[in-house]
Amino acid sequence: MQICRSKESFWALGIGLAAALAAHMAYAAPGEAAEVTVHKTQDGRWELLVDGEPYFIRGVDYRVSRVGESPDQGTQKDWAIYDDNGNGKNDAAYDSWVDVNRNNQQDTDEPPVGDFSLMREMGANTIRWYVNDFKQQVADKALLRDLYQTYGIRVAVGNKFGAYTIDSGASWSEGTDYTNPDQRARLLESVRRMVLEHKDEPYLLLWLLGNENNYAFTNTNASMYPGDYARLLNEAAALIHELDGKHPVAVVNGDTDLVDVYAKLAPEIDIFGANVYRGPRGFGSLWHEVKGAWDRPVLIVEYGGSSAPGSDEEAQAAYHQGCWLDIAANRSLEEGGGGNALGGFAFEWIDEWWKAGSPFEQAVIGTTGKQGKGEARWAQEYCGIASQGDGSHSPFIRQLRKVYSTYQNLWRQ
Repeated sequence: MQICRSKESFWALGIGLAAALAAHMAYAAPGEAAEVTVHKTQDGRWELLVDGEPYFIRGVDYRVSRVGESPDQGTQKDWAIYDDNGNGKNDAAYDSWVDVNRNNQQDTDEPPVGDFSLMREMGANTIRWYVNDFKQQVADKALLRDLYQTYGIRVAVGNKFGAYTIDSGASWSEGTDYTNPDQRARLLESVRRMVLEHKDEPYLLLWLLGNENNYAFTNTNASMYPGDYARLLNEAAALIHELDGKHPVAVVNGDTDLVDVYAKLAPEIDIFGANVYRGPRGFGSLWHEVKGAWDRPVLIVEYGGSSAPGSDEEAQAAYHQGCWLDIAANRSLEEGGGGNALGGFAFEWIDEWWKAGSPFEQAVIGTTGKQGKGEARWAQEYCGIASQGDGSHSPFIRQLRKVYSTYQNLWRQ
């Protein structure tokens, strides 16, 4: 199903030439970092405050994987360095365009719009971004400054903290060992570098530590030695608080596993963050599970559904809507609910073709293999709010799925 049936209906989404021209502005200069805190109300509810004002995270997991590149093959690059057309501007941020009629060609009335503008028009106010994704430490801070200062979108800055052996110094065969003193020291140094690099930037909202490190498929021993992992998380969070007193720290867990361990051993963590996939109606008892185990607010760092062949865009949009409505129902302002939701990050902005085999072709139904969330791998190549069409114009082409307009309705009310 197409979101728009005509060029005119696309522009009715509010993404016009003015927005496209805005993307050509010069990168913004440094500004002043905001004061971000988590606040517990007198009745035990939680909210995130930015310079004293409530801030509910309408987030997107933003990562652009160019067709043909794969982290498994060591060819994946940070989206922030893409400039394939050599015009001095980031391809994804400023030069991506919407293929409204889905003919896999850029027609004359489909000008460059850019992902930053598209996300703003969708209603997003935050993206999730890891400094050391794919074992790289690339940071185009001017690009991130412009994301905030021109488009009003802040950044949750993360460190994989040893997931997939990133920055631990461990080989893939051995995996990250949270009991190893040398690896622990390397991870803390990686966190230190991250904080010193970004702590004074205006785009920074909060810090993220890890990415489902409690799951075995992330190639760590956190599930075998949860106490050692939790204590190291606590050291990292304490280090962040020492270096930066303006932004809170969230762990990024897989669902609610180990929450009781963190409650006992990681008091420096400010926010319980989790990647959660419990179905199209939201997160069930999660809010009260966390509330009963640990007195911390909750941030859903990943949620979403696939629009793979055999499913459809309506089902994907309904999945996202159900999850978001549950998040919103458990925020501090709502009666009932957990009162501990700080928002969430929809997974993900654009399809990634590397997750089920060759990165040069999008997977077909039935591709073998599993990947921690209980879905077949082929489905994970169709999780994007936007697709990359037939791949011939990657990383520029965007075919917006129905879920895009669903978020416009949810987030721009």
